[in-house]
Amino acid sequence: MFKLLLYDNEFLWYVTVTNLVTIAGSVLLWITCVLFGLIARKYELVLRKKTDWQYMIFAPSGILVYAVIQIIAFASQVKLNVMQSWIAYTFFLLSGLLSLLGAMKFKKVVSPVKKAAPAVKPAA
Repeated sequence: MFKLLLYDNEFLWYVTVTNLVTIAGSVLLWITCVLFGLIARKYELVLRKKTDWQYMIFAPSGILVYAVIQIIAFASQVKLNVMQSWIAYTFFLLSGLLSLLGAMKFKKVVSPVKKAAPAVKPAA
C-alpha cells in the first residue's frame, strides 16, 4: 500500500530498522535462554541435583526459528506474510511457554526447602 506513495529510490527506513531490531532481539533472547540452561547444567554437575538442563537448552529453539523466518521474510518481501506470521508466532509462543516451564522447574530445584521452626516452650 505504501509502495504506491514512494518513488522508486525511496524506502521505509523504519520498517528496515524494526525488522533488524526484531531479529537481533530474538537472537539475543535465544542466547540468553541457552546460557540459562548452561548455568543449570553447571549447577547439576557441581551439586548433583537434577535440573533438566537439556530441556532448558532445547526449549528456546522456537525463538531461533522465529528469527530465521523473520530473516527469510525480510530478505524476500520486507515483512511476514500471513502464513509466515502464524508459523513464526506459534513457534515463538511455544518456545516462550516451554522456556518458562523450564525456568520454573529450575527454580523449584534451586529454592531451599523451608523447614518448620521448632516449637518454643514459654518460660515459666
